[in-house]
Amino acid sequence: MNDLQLKIFTVIKAIIQIDNFDEYYKDHTIRYGVMNYVAKYSLANDKYLITQRCFDHLNKKQFLNNKGLRRGLKSKKNGFTYEHPIPSNSISKEIIKERNDIRMVERILKWSDHIVVLTKEEDDSIKKAGFQSKMPEDWTFFEDDVFARYKYSEILKEASFTEIDVYGQVCR
Repeated sequence: MNDLQLKIFTVIKAIIQIDNFDEYYKDHTIRYGVMNYVAKYSLANDKYLITQRCFDHLNKKQFLNNKGLRRGLKSKKNGFTYEHPIPSNSISKEIIKERNDIRMVERILKWSDHIVVLTKEEDDSIKKAGFQSKMPEDWTFFEDDVFARYKYSEILKEASFTEIDVYGQVCR
């Protein structure tokens, strides 16, 4: 957990420990805010994973430099995105379920702390498989593969990942 992730974790803890939080969380705006912080926790990591196909794309477009990949370059027009292997809504639900156990909340965040840089085509393959914002049925935290939904993607089912450095402002 880097410094920014520690700050985001502190904010998440403060939010989920609000009295009557269960009532607050029923409101879409509050729920969205929590999911946004959960997503930004992983996006604040200093390293992301990347597929070879996306690495080749970024090299061809000259998006990589000696510092790594600038987070702010992600866009449809640049042909790549940052993807959470476990959707932030799934992570958020688990955090809310365990919100009275801060050690477990931290464990959930650390275990799910992955971002994968994908080409548009790779990301579309996940959506086409029906796993844009959900994990496979019967998937369980800490027992199953973090990358389980990729196995259903025609493009990603055999993908391996390497690590790259990222820098710049966190963007979602």
